Amino acid sequence: MDHVRARLRGGPEDGREVRVPADPTGHPVPRITVPVRPPSPSHCAAGPPPLLIYERSGSHTVGTWDFDYVGAESQR
Repeated sequence: MDHVRARLRGGPEDGREVRVPADPTGHPVPRITVPVRPPSPSHCAAGPPPLLIYERSGSHTVGTWDFDYVGAESQR
């Protein structure tokens, strides 16, 4: 499966660029989850960080798709 570049908009990871899976037409998956990057290793002892949920906004600039923050969920 191919991947495309995506820019996260909003939430704690605003502005971060990631690679997401793309379908055969080159469109990225409609929804992704990414773990919060803890500010220091000591935060890992408190349990896994939450997963941030981003959804494809439908717009993209040259080579990069935008994903908007829609919330968070706990990792199990």
